[in-house]
Order: sequence, then C-alpha cells, then structure tokens
Amino acid sequence: MRLKKVLLFTIGIAITLLLLWWAGVEKVLLILRGANWKYLLLVFLMYLLGLFAWAMRWKVLIDTLNMKAPFRKILMALMAGIFVNNVTPGARGGGEPVRTYFLAKEIEMPYAPVFATVMMDRVLDLVPVVAMLIIATLYVYSLGSASLTLILIILDLIFFGLIAFTLGILLSERKTKKLLWWFFRRVERFLPVIAQKYRSRFEDIVEYEVPKFQSDFRFLITHKKAFLLATLYSTISWLAVVFRGYYSFLAIGYPIKFADVVVVQMVGMVVGMISVIPGGAGLVETINSATYVLLGIEKEHAVTATLLDRAISYWLPTAIGALATTHMGEKLRRKV
Repeated sequence: MRLKKVLLFTIGIAITLLLLWWAGVEKVLLILRGANWKYLLLVFLMYLLGLFAWAMRWKVLIDTLNMKAPFRKILMALMAGIFVNNVTPGARGGGEPVRTYFLAKEIEMPYAPVFATVMMDRVLDLVPVVAMLIIATLYVYSLGSASLTLILIILDLIFFGLIAFTLGILLSERKTKKLLWWFFRRVERFLPVIAQKYRSRFEDIVEYEVPKFQSDFRFLITHKKAFLLATLYSTISWLAVVFRGYYSFLAIGYPIKFADVVVVQMVGMVVGMISVIPGGAGLVETINSATYVLLGIEKEHAVTATLLDRAISYWLPTAIGALATTHMGEKLRRKV
C-alpha cells in the first residue's frame, strides 16, 4: 500500500513537471520573480481564513452537542485530518476517522457524538459548494462554451450523486456500520498498533453506538441555529478558497474575473474528490490550469497562479498536517 502511494505521488509530481514544461519553466520562473509579496501575503491569509472558518464550523457542531473542546485541539485534529485526506485517493474519506479518533481521545468523549459532528461538518461543506457549482455552470453557459459547459454538467452530476450516496449511508444504520468498518481499516493503515489495541472497543462502538450517532446526526441536521451558523462559516471558508485563487493571479500581476476563479475552483474540487492520485497531486494543477486556458487565460500565467495557489493550499498544509498527526499520535502512544 505504501509503495502504491509513493508510486501515485511520483506520478503526480511527474505530471506537475510536465505541466511546467508545457507552460515554459523559464516563463514561470520569470513571472514568479516579479510576484507582488503583498498579494502573496493575502493568498496565505485567505488560506488561514478558510482554515479557521472550517475549524469554527466544526466547533459550532461540537458545542451544539454540549462537548467541551478547546479550539487548539480542534485545529490540531483538523490538520491531522487534512494531512490524511491529502494523501488519500478518491473522496478523501481517510481524514474523517483520524480526526474523529484524535479529538475523541483528546477531549475524552465517546466516538459516536464526535463522529456525528465530523459527518455533519462534511454535509455542511455541500451548501456553498452546490451554490457555487450552479453559479459556475450558468456562468460558463452564458459564455457560450459548449465543451466546458458539458464538463461542468458532468461534474455536477457526479457531485450530486456523491451527495445522495453519502446521505443514504449516514441515514441507514446498516450502511453506517459498514462505513465505520471501512474507516477503521483506514485508521489501521496509519496507526496499526493503536487500532489493534482498540479493535474490540471499536466493535462495541459499531454495535451499540451507531444508533447514538444517528440520533446526534439527525439532531444536528434539524438544529436550525447550529445549521445556519455552521453554514455561515462554511460559506466564509469557501469564499476564502475563491479569493485565494483570485489573489494568486493578482500576485503575479495578471487581472482575472472573480467568476473565472469560481469555475476553476469548483472543477478542481470535484476532480480532486474522484482522483486516484492522493490529493489530486499534479492532476488538479493540470485540470485547473487547462480550465483557465479554456477561459482565455494565457497558459504561463494560468500554470504559475495555479501552482502558487496549490503550494499554499495543498503542499504546505500536507507538511504541517504530517507534523500534527505525528505529534498527536505520539501523545496518544505515551498515554497508552
């Protein structure tokens, strides 16, 4: 499994190098040398804003279930989850059990309510994303680009299908138990010693706490105040994502329409979810760059801004998340 991941990451890096060659390495480096550091700072600040809004969204849900969790611990567990998601192919589900496990251990709470907040957190991600996908599709259609409109419609259908699939699992006790076992096998890959130690406990959780999980999950869905406040944080988080891409272009002195960035970020998000390469490394950069080119952006600027955005939103958090995961894992091992 590790060899497979290394191979996939290697393919991702190779794709990125080919992308640089396609855009022209010298042109990209020249553009980067002339980058405006003030806008670069804004790119980084937008990433931080999105991250903190995400953590606040999760905290709202945790508070709603009357669990006491310091923001610092929430943020650490979230970074660990981001790391695992960034090295997990497909829908990036590996990070959810990891942050559930870490936070539940840190605040000494049962897994069921913590897992309910994690799953609700993922569901609330969908509200602004669905809105942005619809806006992006209508915008591209108004431009008269038949090919790009068709691509977006296909991605819309894939995304909506994933939504229906996820909700179908979460609202079914039998399917939820299967999902939990799938998550547990993911945890075994990253923390095999701890997973083996708690296997019998996990069996009890699956058998007896799933009804509690579904009760808490339904409570969060129907809690209007929590739903609206968490959705507000979710919207802020996704707007920060779009502004991050927008400022990436301004940093290299290339003006761009805000709507163009919305289109590309939505395309990249869905592609990243279905990518067999962990985190969509290389693939997302290529798809995003190609989409910008289809929207009329010069390829050297499209590639430069995309790589800049991904360096801050993917590669840097992956490195920091690896440290957070190692720190929290070692801390729990010392307790054991």
